Amino acid sequence: MGKKIGVLGAGSWGMTLATLLDTAGSNVILWEPLKENWKLLAEKRESLLYFPGFKIPSSIQVTQSIKEASENSELLIFAVRSVFLRKTAKKLRPYYENQPVVIATKGLERETGKRMSGVLGDELGSKVLFGVLSGPTIAKEVASGKPSAAVIGTVSSKLGDSFQSMFESSNLRVYTNDDIIGVEVGGSFKNVLAIGAGIIDGLALGVNTKSAYLTRGLNEMVKIGLALGAKEKTFSGLSGIGDLITTSFSRDSRNRSFGEALTKTCKSRYIRENKSVIEGIPATEAYHALSRERGIEAPITGAIYNIVCLDSDPAGEIKKLMDRQLKAE
Repeated sequence: MGKKIGVLGAGSWGMTLATLLDTAGSNVILWEPLKENWKLLAEKRESLLYFPGFKIPSSIQVTQSIKEASENSELLIFAVRSVFLRKTAKKLRPYYENQPVVIATKGLERETGKRMSGVLGDELGSKVLFGVLSGPTIAKEVASGKPSAAVIGTVSSKLGDSFQSMFESSNLRVYTNDDIIGVEVGGSFKNVLAIGAGIIDGLALGVNTKSAYLTRGLNEMVKIGLALGAKEKTFSGLSGIGDLITTSFSRDSRNRSFGEALTKTCKSRYIRENKSVIEGIPATEAYHALSRERGIEAPITGAIYNIVCLDSDPAGEIKKLMDRQLKAE
């Protein structure tokens, strides 16, 4: 009999992971808190709100009760948006039975600047056994069966191996890593840089500009990551440069698309019309604050912050970056 797994969050990534695990032989229960979306998933097996055109197998149980999801799972996967992770963990807490947890959410909490593992520890306790799943995994491509790879960060090799084997499939290859900080920083900071990549696309500045921008942006990712205790090697892997490339070039990347839209419309209008949660917005605020507090030189992060949070002109911010004092690489 397969492992009983609860997936918390029925957005595109939650649905994708639930289907992948179901196909691999696990018994999956998928939690969706919104009544309208829960009914569609339960009856039509499709989410017109989050993932139109993709249907989940009939073998996946769909519930609106987080209590039911917890009681019927020996392992839990958080696949909610970063802005909802604390709220979800609070809701789970009365029913949580010390199951191992996989955090499949990328981001930083706006109010505290904490990584998702820190938020989870606040709500479920510091002794929870967990792993962090990250990497270049656009849900639409994984769901369609295209070959992909990801990394799971854990402090225990035994736990990492068990998570790795659980996700094993013909189209998703999962690696292990003991650098949880690096995996989380890479997975969240790339959203900041992807916004800038979209701005470059929107202004039609070309490949030279985008390549130079991403190279220098990666440098800021590494500097901030090292300041937080990450290992430099992690950022040359799947959760660092791998995820950065994907999120900065994919037409299905929300953060890149948001950046491109900022060259044509305002932030509030885009979010309202697309009903999207842009993970890069709170991440930009948090990383900008962190770089200032730690005295880390991060001009690209500052430029994205000025554009996204202070409504600064994108072209003007690019000019300021180009006019900075010359220095060695």
